Amino acid sequence: MLSFFGVGEIYRNGYRVEHVVKFFDGELAVARKDDQRYYLQSAMLQKQAPSRAIQQYRTLHHPLVLPYEEVYTEERSIVFIRPYEAIHPLREVISSREVDEDQVVEWGRQLLSLEIELKSKPMPMYLLLDPRNIGLNDQDELRVLFCGLEQITAQSRTLDWGSFFFSLLSGQYLEEPLEKMPADFPCSKPMSKLIQRSLKKQSPESVLSQIDAYKKKQKQGGGFFDFLFGSTKEETKPRPKKVEEQAAKEQPVPKQQKDEEPFSVTETPVAPVDNKEQQQNYDRLEEERLEQLRLEFERRQEELLRKQREELERKQQELLEKQRKEFEQKERELLAKQKEEFKQRITEPEEQESWEREQEEKERLEQEKKEQERLEQERIEQERLEQERKEQERLEEEKRKREEAERARQEEERRAWEQRERERIEKEQEDRVQAELEKLKQERLEWEKKRQELERKEEELKERLQKEFEELAQKLLKKQEEEFQRRQEEMLKAQRELLESKTKERLEKQREELEQTSKRYLITPQHTKPRASLFDLLPKDHQLKGKPQSEAEPTPPAEEQPKPVDPQPPIAESKQEKEKQGTEEKASLRQEKLERESQEQDQLALQFEEYMKQMMGDES
Repeated sequence: MLSFFGVGEIYRNGYRVEHVVKFFDGELAVARKDDQRYYLQSAMLQKQAPSRAIQQYRTLHHPLVLPYEEVYTEERSIVFIRPYEAIHPLREVISSREVDEDQVVEWGRQLLSLEIELKSKPMPMYLLLDPRNIGLNDQDELRVLFCGLEQITAQSRTLDWGSFFFSLLSGQYLEEPLEKMPADFPCSKPMSKLIQRSLKKQSPESVLSQIDAYKKKQKQGGGFFDFLFGSTKEETKPRPKKVEEQAAKEQPVPKQQKDEEPFSVTETPVAPVDNKEQQQNYDRLEEERLEQLRLEFERRQEELLRKQREELERKQQELLEKQRKEFEQKERELLAKQKEEFKQRITEPEEQESWEREQEEKERLEQEKKEQERLEQERIEQERLEQERKEQERLEEEKRKREEAERARQEEERRAWEQRERERIEKEQEDRVQAELEKLKQERLEWEKKRQELERKEEELKERLQKEFEELAQKLLKKQEEEFQRRQEEMLKAQRELLESKTKERLEKQREELEQTSKRYLITPQHTKPRASLFDLLPKDHQLKGKPQSEAEPTPPAEEQPKPVDPQPPIAESKQEKEKQGTEEKASLRQEKLERESQEQDQLALQFEEYMKQMMGDES
């Protein structure tokens, strides 16, 4: 069960809850607001309570019922706000002391009058007969906590009137009604009959008639029994300890202090009339209720007058009939007496016959007169009956019209209530849809904000990674470039050394060949040319490119260049020419070989550059 009240919490308009107990199918709490204490009661509903039921609770005023200050509807429950009054439940009262029969009967009479008034409401109500629902205040006056609405509140009746009386007298708490009163139960005979005849009865009128019969018997036989056994109205005695312990053991809710005992009956509060439209509806419902009460009063008054009139006419008719019969009886007796006296005075037969004829004529006339009176009386009776019939038809027609008008009014009120309920439900649904849409909008905005934040973070991360990648790429490229420069320098150096060594070998070989040739042609050393080097064989641009700028030797000026060698003497011209021709041939051969080797080196350099480009492309 859903709990509406929690100790220390604030309910609705500032009601701070101080104490809470379970009460039937709801809860009962004691709360404080503005230095005043209140009862907060909650009760389950079978269906939603209409507005006129709420107004009926708010306008319910009875000495036994705590007034309803505010009424609120919750989900499948109703909550009442009522002023606080210290109440001792009858369950505690009967467990602590004995209660005499007259006190029980007096309490029953008060509660029966309350239930009769509850049943006469436009929306019938009922009284929950339970010692936990009814209690006594500090002045020993009855107070009722819960009054339910037929077919609206979910709490069902627990006990009938006979079981309720038995529970109060015996001090035992009953959860189910009795089938039959125990034979050894100590009580007076009239009280035993009252309890037995009240078992399984829910009609308050029949139980009230049994109480009247009980009081009548008590008045008739009270003197003699009081003389024999003493007065039954003694002071209440403390209940025996055994009974008290049994009642305390059966009690499910622990006993609270006087100022904290909330007698909880769960009834759901409904919002007070706080605007003009609700006030108008309330005034209209109140006028309709008053009009209905007035019509009911008039109907009952008419029925009472009609019954009294019929009873009076019946008694008058009986009295007239009795008087007529008595008069006829006396008249017959007087005539018979006069006849006998006259017979005694008449002696002659002729006079006697004449007197008899006269008497017969008188009797005939008297009979005709009586017949006419009877016919006249029957005619009057028929006219009276016809008037009564017409009056009855008129009253029935008026009653039928009133009932039709009442049904039409109730139907119109029901349609208006259904329309208001539909509008309220539609408004609630619209508000719920708007709230859902607003919630979805908020969620979408939050999601969009989160998405933008994620995108921003992703962009920042991407930029940071891109920057780091570029830095790493630059570092890697720089490292690769340095490595490439180093490898290229090493390779060039190795190629240059290899080329110099090969060139040196070839030059050494050519020098040896030239020496052999010079020996063959008798070339003197002073006519030999200076020893050539690798750079002398290369073109000038290759020589400059192969040597660093700092190592390149400056070209000597013209005056410092060596002077040409003097030609050979004329004696050896032929040899010189041959030698010159051989030298030119060898020089041309060497030049061709050097050019071929230079082309091979250029081709090798191009292949090396293409290879390095491919390596750089694979690494990138």
